[in-house]
Amino acid sequence: MSQTISLFLILLIQAGLLFATLFMIHWHFVAFTSVPWVRTPRWKTGRMLRLAGLRKGERMIDLGSGDGSTVIDAARDFGAVGHGVETQWSLHWFSRMRARALGLAGTATFSRGDMFSRPLPDADLVFCYLFPELNVRLEPILKKRYPPGTRVVSRTFSFPGLRETARETIGAETVYVYHL
Repeated sequence: MSQTISLFLILLIQAGLLFATLFMIHWHFVAFTSVPWVRTPRWKTGRMLRLAGLRKGERMIDLGSGDGSTVIDAARDFGAVGHGVETQWSLHWFSRMRARALGLAGTATFSRGDMFSRPLPDADLVFCYLFPELNVRLEPILKKRYPPGTRVVSRTFSFPGLRETARETIGAETVYVYHL
């Protein structure tokens, strides 16, 4: 019996190591082919969403939502209805599980896909932390998709053609707020 348990533990450890190896290969592939995931700390998210004027009941979308923390913070701390769009399956899955575990599955939702090729949901506020070249590509899509008055908040990287309405240094970064 103890040999069976030992064999089972060895197989379980090997399966865990295989999964960890595949996961690391996936992350390295993602790091070289897209925007790497960098979590926005909760204190910084709160300041950014306050700067952008997010209010209870408003709809916000996070483009490149990573682990879903910004969407979850918007729903939990501001009473907003948040939606995240993420290309990486592992982060998308993790976001959905976190929202469900926190009881926010109805107000913090997530979809997997490319923000440039999928229809974007309605929003009062668009949140992003993307590289400058992606902001340039995203700008005409935002102008076409969202009505005047929609707010855009961007961590670190600016949008060259949007009307800036606020700017603040938070930590070592600049946060930009725009109105379409």
